[in-house]
Parts: sequence; structure tokens; C-alpha cells
Amino acid sequence: MKKGTESKKKGRQKSQAISDNKGTRVMKIIMEDVHIETIEELRAFVQNAQKMVLRIESIEEKYSCIEETVERFHYYHLLKKDKHVVLRYLKQLTGYKRTQLFRLIDRALTSRLTKKPYERKSEYHRIYTPCDIKLLEKTDELHYRLNTGATHEILRREYEIFHKEEYKQIAQISVSHISNLRESSTYKAKYLKHTQATQRAIGETTKPETNNSPGSIRIDTVSQKDMYYINAIDEITQWEIIISVPRISEQFLKPALELILSQFPFTIFNFHSDRGSEFINQVVASLLNKLLIHRLYARKYG
Repeated sequence: MKKGTESKKKGRQKSQAISDNKGTRVMKIIMEDVHIETIEELRAFVQNAQKMVLRIESIEEKYSCIEETVERFHYYHLLKKDKHVVLRYLKQLTGYKRTQLFRLIDRALTSRLTKKPYERKSEYHRIYTPCDIKLLEKTDELHYRLNTGATHEILRREYEIFHKEEYKQIAQISVSHISNLRESSTYKAKYLKHTQATQRAIGETTKPETNNSPGSIRIDTVSQKDMYYINAIDEITQWEIIISVPRISEQFLKPALELILSQFPFTIFNFHSDRGSEFINQVVASLLNKLLIHRLYARKYG
């Protein structure tokens, strides 16, 4: 409890707006709770005032009411059920929720409740200028608006690797704040395609062109019990290679494909497969890109 405070008369006058539950009658009255001295009297008052809506308007009066009530009823030494009565009383007067009342009561038990003054900054501190947002818009325009992680890496490389001084500030942006700048009015006013979906082809769906020369292969997988067979056949020579693997995973698929491609006696330039997940993944894509092999996907019905 607070120490060194002057003893004050129990109770105080409270200027309150009181209305009924339907809000049909509102009047301004002065409530004086001087005669409420015990928890039993406070409990009776709370029960009788359930049909009335009591509110203290100003924050200063609410804080003063909490301080005075906590001190008058010796809240710290009350039983749990009696503390509940005090909470109901303060909740009716202040309109605060229980969680907020608990915090304010704890502050009232250790120090004085005061309203913290709000100081508004005279000037808004802006880190990223319209020029920085324009660089972000330009980057998204050139790279078809990649995800925030990829965009962050591009901005960083522009300054740290390619030494472009205009990217010095925007290169320090966080990944999450890129989304905030993309939602700004400055960005949307310049980047007109921010609401348009970008079509990205994961591969070319077409009939393979053999050019009457070997090197265009068709590849497929066949499952049989606990074994998977990878079957690759050339369109022109009908040269066929079959390799079996225990599972279709990166651990077995990558060395199997490397072995298949190395077994053909000619250079492979077309890799024609279905749209199964065993072939549409980063492992196969990086392998084919490394060997400069054109990847094609099967069309419907062949």
C-alpha cells in the first residue's frame, strides 16, 4: 500500500452519467458514496445498481476513483471473494475490463496513478523516400514482382555487389517491410501492374521436335510392387534404357537420371516427360539446365 499519504475522509462525490439498460433516459447526477464503509454495503450497492449504467467520463477521475477505493477498502488484505466485489464496483464506474483493472490496481498499490502525457512528434520520420519506393517499383517491373525474399536479395546485391549508390538506403530494408511499401499509395500510383497476375510457365507443353536426329527422349516411371522402373526411350533410334530404384525420391532419382543420360551414345537435347512430381522439381530442373537439355511436358492424350 502507499505510505506517507494523508488520511482522507472515506468516500467521495462522483459526477456520473446514469442511464437505464435501454438507453431511453439519461441524466447527470452527483453520487456520494460516503456511507459505504464495508464490503457488505458495497456488495449490496453493486447488486442494486445492476440495472443502471454508471460511467465516469474523464481518465483522471477514473484513476482517482480506483486509488481511493483501493485505499478505503484495504484491497491488498481482502479475501478473494471480497476483491471480486471491489472489481465489479470499479468495473461499473470506470467501464474498464478486468484485465486492465488488475493492472491499474497493481499500480495503485505501489505508486500513484497518473495519466501519461501524449507527445506528438512535430515531423514524421520517414526512412524510405519516394525515390527508394521508385527503385523498388523499377525492380518489380524488371523482375515481374518476385516474392519479398527474392526482391530483398536483388536490392542487396544491387548495392553490395554492383555498387549502385542509389540502392544504399533501400538495400537495408527488411523482408517484411517490402510488403508495406508495395501497399503504399506512392508505389501503387506508379506500378500499374500490381493487381495483375503474372503467368509463369513451368515448362513447355508441346510435341517434341526430333529434327530427324537422335537425342529427343521420352521418359516415364512404372511402379511394380516395391520397385520403380524409370524407362527412357529415344524417339528416332528407339534406344531404350531402363533403371530400377527402390523409391522415387531425390536420393535415388538424381543418380538414376544422371546414369540414364550418360548411357545414351548421342547428345540429349529434349527431355519429354509427364507432369508427375518426380520430374517437376528443383533437382531435375537444375540437372537439365546444367546439361542444356530442353524440358517438355506431355500433352493431354499423348
